[in-house]
Amino acid sequence: MYKHILVAVDGSEPSDQALMKAIDLAKTYNAALLINHVIDARSFPVMAGPHQQELWGQYNKTAEELLEKSKRKAEAAGLEQVLTVLRNGNPRFEIPEEMTKEYDVDLLIVGESGRNAAERMIIGSITEACMRRSPTDVLTVKNETSATLYRNILVAVDGSEQSEQALATAVKLANIHEATLTIAHVSEWGTFAKDIAFYQQTYAAEVQKDSENMLKKYKEQAEDQGMTNVQTILRSGNPRLEIPRVLTVENDIDLLITAETGQHAVSRFFTGSVAESSVRRSPCDVITVKKE
Repeated sequence: MYKHILVAVDGSEPSDQALMKAIDLAKTYNAALLINHVIDARSFPVMAGPHQQELWGQYNKTAEELLEKSKRKAEAAGLEQVLTVLRNGNPRFEIPEEMTKEYDVDLLIVGESGRNAAERMIIGSITEACMRRSPTDVLTVKNETSATLYRNILVAVDGSEQSEQALATAVKLANIHEATLTIAHVSEWGTFAKDIAFYQQTYAAEVQKDSENMLKKYKEQAEDQGMTNVQTILRSGNPRLEIPRVLTVENDIDLLITAETGQHAVSRFFTGSVAESSVRRSPCDVITVKKE
């Protein structure tokens, strides 16, 4: 599965949870683990003279101690391939765009929010920046549950090529973790145009039938790959709410998998994609699968 895992740490509780999840997954997949911290140069006070150098030295020392402590945790858990990297710059670019490419990362793991969570109202959290900008899959950690205890996986599909890639990832993970797999599609009826109201009932029936056939096909694909505990769910409503807030709770989901964008990617500019809504609203861990 994943062979080069990158986890971003900043000393906060969410990043500690992300680190422990990264360690669990690296052990499960026999993967190399890269632990990274980026000193945000924008938050560094502007001053001149010897005090600036002294303060910068303190920043670096604290960061180095954080990385060393994180590495010891990973090695104590039995990992042998552990590397730490300290960088300076903007973490919203450095982590998802530079680190992932430089170290050939195939899974980036981040906590739900970090020390500067309040900034999301202005410029967006590091977590959301990673989800948008990383070329590789991104796992957003929401809770302390061990990654080895993923037991109920939900994947959201819409028939797009990217959602099928998300399904393929979900099947692989469900097999590895011996988890149940729920394949869900939420039809967004609100997208029907008002000027076709006369034909809406017929059109809705066609959409219903197409959706049922899609889910049947996906279930058969999962079973052909060794899955024995697969269920499908078809709902109507707002997928940005129904998937992360309702279906995860109703089905006791501990890992939600979505594609970066789906059939209605353009709508992200107005109401946000299902992937972004899942990262913000889901109570469980979320993997955003990127286009191959």
